[in-house]
Amino acid sequence: MVSVVDSHTDAGRKVLVLVVPGMSFNEAEWLIEHDQAAVWKESTFGAMNVRPDGPYSYLNNMVSIASGAKAVGVQEWNSYEADEHLSEKGFTASEWMYQLTGISETDGLVHPHMHRLQRKNNESTHKAQVGVFGELLMRNNIDRQVFGHSDTSEEKVRYGSLLALDRNGIVSGDFSESVQKQAGTPFGLEMNHDYLMHKLSTDVDDSQFFVVEWGDLYRLFEQQSYMEEKHFEVEWEKRLQHLSTFVSDAQMYADEIWVIAPMMNKQAYDEKKQLAPVFYWGDQEKRGGFLTSNTTKQDYLVSSIDLIPTWLSSFGLADQVKYSGNVIKQTSVGEFDKSPVLKRVDEMVLIYKSRARVLSIYISCLVIALITAALYGFFGTRKRQLWRYITRLILLSALWSPFWFLALAGFVDQLGIAGFVLALIGGSFVSGFLVEKFSQIPIFLIGSFTFLLITIDISLGSPLMQRSYLGYDPIIGARYYGIGNEFAGVYLISAFMILQPALAGNRRKVTVILIAAMSTILTIVLGKSTLGTNAGATLAAGLAFSFLLYRVIFQSVSWKRVVFLCGGVVSVLFLFLYMLQLTGEQTHIGVAFERLLDGDFLYIKDIIQRKMAMNLKIFRHSNWTQLFVTSYLLGAVILWRKRLQLEGQEKQLFLQTGVVSSFALLLLNDSGVVAAATSMFCVVSAHYYWLSAKKEENHFDVGKTVNSSQTVED
Repeated sequence: MVSVVDSHTDAGRKVLVLVVPGMSFNEAEWLIEHDQAAVWKESTFGAMNVRPDGPYSYLNNMVSIASGAKAVGVQEWNSYEADEHLSEKGFTASEWMYQLTGISETDGLVHPHMHRLQRKNNESTHKAQVGVFGELLMRNNIDRQVFGHSDTSEEKVRYGSLLALDRNGIVSGDFSESVQKQAGTPFGLEMNHDYLMHKLSTDVDDSQFFVVEWGDLYRLFEQQSYMEEKHFEVEWEKRLQHLSTFVSDAQMYADEIWVIAPMMNKQAYDEKKQLAPVFYWGDQEKRGGFLTSNTTKQDYLVSSIDLIPTWLSSFGLADQVKYSGNVIKQTSVGEFDKSPVLKRVDEMVLIYKSRARVLSIYISCLVIALITAALYGFFGTRKRQLWRYITRLILLSALWSPFWFLALAGFVDQLGIAGFVLALIGGSFVSGFLVEKFSQIPIFLIGSFTFLLITIDISLGSPLMQRSYLGYDPIIGARYYGIGNEFAGVYLISAFMILQPALAGNRRKVTVILIAAMSTILTIVLGKSTLGTNAGATLAAGLAFSFLLYRVIFQSVSWKRVVFLCGGVVSVLFLFLYMLQLTGEQTHIGVAFERLLDGDFLYIKDIIQRKMAMNLKIFRHSNWTQLFVTSYLLGAVILWRKRLQLEGQEKQLFLQTGVVSSFALLLLNDSGVVAAATSMFCVVSAHYYWLSAKKEENHFDVGKTVNSSQTVED
C-alpha cells in the first residue's frame, strides 16, 4: 500500500480537481465499461462517503470536503465574479461583499457570505474551518485557480470555489469564459473545453491548485424531468463523453488529476446509491489500483474528509494543520479491473437499502419473544409444559440470531433479502433446537460459538461485520472498522455466558483467574487499534469485569468501596486503552488521545456532545428503542420481584453483571442505546430460559396434577 502522492514538494506541481456534481456510480460504471477512452480503466478508483453534518446536499457536501470535517452550508451562499452585477441587489458582487464584510476585492471570485459560513460551522461540534486550506496554499505561494459552474437558467450554482478560497472568501478564476453557450445542450450551456485546456496548459512559476466545477451533468439532471426519455439517454452519453475527452486531454498538463462527485444525482440518491465515485491519476508508473485510507481502513473506500489532507500532502504541506481525515492511499497498483469496487459498492447499497426493513422485523420479533417469555415466567404452571418448551426454543433461537447474522453476512448478495431472512430464521431455529435437545448447558454453548466467531472476524479485520445488518454502515459513515455497537453488546454478554458455569464452583482462586483472563482478552480485542477499536465498549467491559471480580471476592456490597473501585478502574482502563493505541496505524481513538495530551479539551468536549446527541437521536427515532425499553423494563421487574430470581450464585452473578455491563455500554458508547439494547436482551433472555428450565426440572412432570393446596412458584 502506497500513498497516492509523494511526500515532498515538486517544483511547479500542478493538481487538477474536477468537481462533478450529479455524478454517481451509475455514470462511473458506464465510463469504465462503455467509454472508448482507456483513461477510466487506468485510473485509481474508489468509493467515497460524502455525508455532511446536516442533510445530504451539494452545498453541505462541498463545505465538508473543503473544510476537511463534517460541515453545513448557509442560505444564499454562492460565488460571484467580483465585477458581476447582482440584479436582485442592484450593484456588483464586490460592492455587496464590501457592505457585508468591509473587504474590498475587484478581481477574481468573491464570496459575500463567507463570514456567515465560518460562524455557523464554528458553532457546531465538528468545528469545521472553511478557508484554512486555501489560506495555506496562498501562504506557501501555491497558485489557486477556479473555473466553471453548475448554473441553470433558474439559479446560480457555484460551489466548486469552496475548495480553494482563502479565509476572506477570495480566490482567482472566472465563470463567464469557462462555460459557453451551446444550443441543444441542457439549459443551453456547456463547459468550454478549449478555454479550460488553454488555462490548464499555461505554465506558472509556482505550483498550482486548479479546480474546475464541471456542471454539465448537474444541468442535465436538473432538466431531466422535462425531457423525453430516449433523448435524455442520448444526451447523458454525450455529457459523459465530453467529460471523458477533457480528462484524457488534461493528462498532458497536470501532475495529478482528481475527479470527485460531491453529490450524486437524485435518481441515484433515491436508489440508495449514496456513495460517490472518486477517480485519481498520478504518476504513470503508479496507474490503476484502488483507493483507501486510515479513516475507513476498508478496501476501495475513503471519506470526503480525506481529500484536504491528501491535497496538502501533494504539495508537501501535510504537517502544517491537523485534520481528522487521513492521506488517501493506493492499493493493488497496476490492477485495471474495476469490478471489485463496483461489486463491493453494490453489496453496501443492498445492505443499506434493506437494513431498515430487516432490522425492524428482527427487533419486533425479539420484543415479542421477550414479552412471551415474561408472561409465561409470571403465570406459567405445569399445564403449560408444551408452551414453556416452545418459549425456551424461541429464546434460544433468538440468542443464536446474532451468530447467524454474522455468519451469513458474506452471502446476502447470493441469497437475496428473502433468502437471507429465511436462512437466518432456519439457522437460528435449528441451532436452538439442537442445544435444547442435546445439551445441558445451552447458554454456555451459544456464548462460546458467538464469542469465537466475533473474535475471529475482528482478528481478520471484520470482513463479516462490515457486511452485516448488525454491523456498521459505510454509507451512514458512523463507523468504518473494528467492532460496532450492536455486536459490542452481544460480545460482552457472550463472554459472561462462557464464564457462567465457572461461577458456580467453590474454587474461588480458579474463578478469579478465569475472570481475569477473560477480562484481559476482551479488553484487548475491544480496545486494540488493530482489532475492535471501540473505546466505550472497552471501558464498559473493564467496569463490568471489575464488578464481577468484586462480587466473587467480597460477599457483601459496600458502596464506598464500589465507588472507589470504579474510579481506580476507570483510570487504569484509560491508561490501558492508550497503550493499546501505541501500535498499529492511528485510529480515531488514537487521535482523541493525541488531542487530549496536547491540551485540546474542546475537541474532547465536542466528541462527548456529539455522542450524547447521537444517543438521543437513536432513542427518539431508532427501532432499537423498542428492544431497549422492553428489555430494560423486564430487567427491572426481574431485579424487583425476588421470586423471579433464580437460585444459584452463578446465575445471580450473571444477571447482576449483565445489568452493570448494559448500563455501562449505555453511558459510555456513542450509540449506547443500541449496545445497551442488545446486551440487556441477551441477559434477560438467558434469565427467562433458566427460569423456564427450573420450572420443568423442579416442579412438575407430564401427566401429574398439582395438589390444590400446593403453592405454585411463578
